[in-house]
Order: sequence, then C-alpha cells, then structure tokens
Amino acid sequence: MLFLSERPAVPGAGRTAAADDRAWQSEALIKEARRRRRRRWIRGTGAALLAAAVATTWVLLDGPAGPPRAANVTASRPATAGACAAAVAYGPLPTWARMGFDPPTMAMPYVLGARGDIVAVLWARHDPLVTPAPANRNNKILWVSKTPDPTGASLQITARRLIGGTAAGPVQQRTVMGGPGPSIIDMPAAGCWQFTLRWGGHTDTVDLAYASGS
Repeated sequence: MLFLSERPAVPGAGRTAAADDRAWQSEALIKEARRRRRRRWIRGTGAALLAAAVATTWVLLDGPAGPPRAANVTASRPATAGACAAAVAYGPLPTWARMGFDPPTMAMPYVLGARGDIVAVLWARHDPLVTPAPANRNNKILWVSKTPDPTGASLQITARRLIGGTAAGPVQQRTVMGGPGPSIIDMPAAGCWQFTLRWGGHTDTVDLAYASGS
C-alpha cells in the first residue's frame, strides 16, 4: 500500500511545493482507490459466479478450456451476432490485464480492442451479455486499459448496433465513472453492438454480442 507520509521531503517548500504535493497526493489516492475497487469487484464477482455454478442456475466457463481462440483484432466488422460472439477469446488474459486474477493465467472469456489498447473481460462463456438482463444476473464487463490513466477520466462509450455489418439505428451513450474498470452495461436490443471507447486520450473499439433474454 502507498503511504503518503513516505514521500521524500522537497527542499525549498513554498506555495509551488505545496501545490505539487497536493497534486501528488491526489494522484496517489486516485490510483489506490481504483486498485482497491477493482480487487473488490473481481473477488465479489468470482464468489457470485461460483455460487451460481453450484446452484446450476448458470455455469461460468463451462466445458473444457482447450486452446484459446484468437481475439478479433482487425478492423473488419462481423455481419451477424453469431460472428460477433465468435470474436470472444477464451484463455489467459493479456499480461497487462491480469491484476487481481488468481492464478494470473486463469482462462477467462474476453474481447480485445481492435487497436489492442483495452480488453473487455466477460464472466461466462455462454451468452455473457443478455437483453433484457435476467433478474438473477447483470451484464458485467470489466474494462482493463493497457495504459492506465492516472487522472481517473471517465470511460465514454458510444454504441451502435451492427446490422449486415453496418452500424445502424440509434446511438447509445454510456459512461463508466473513474475510467476503465468494473461496469454493468445494458443494451436495448439483442444483436451485435459496436462499442467505441474513449478514455484519457485513448480510443479503441470492441464488438460485443447481446443474446435475447426472452
């Protein structure tokens, strides 16, 4: 844990030094708060999924692991929800996205951004995202940025449904406060949704399939 009192003293303290110190303290607090929030969310989600699997209501990561499938990292866009779902990789997360997972190499379903700058970690291999969401589960997505943003700027999401490989229909706006991290993202209709993500000067896209909950 980072203790603010451990920061070395800066000679010639004054207004500028005090302002720098407050800025340093704020940045340190933001980083520590985001680390704690992410660890709590991962632990809580893991416990909930384990309980659900025991109750046989739905099973997380069902079936043998097998070799991980490659994530969709090209600019091409799938034409159907089935192709969109096929973009989901199953295997160890990228090394920069493993913090909080035990063991770090555990297999998880995820979608890597087209530019490789962000990953959307999902929590079930079969229909991880559903609309409307069932009463006993949420559409949880853990967003992990390859380059963390110390400012804590929010993650802005612009989503459009892909029909025949082309973005169509109304634009959906979502915000994840505090930047990439734990989120619950619902969409108004089933299908393949193209998410354009903006955070801390970064931009990337992911395609996520939402199954019909009816």
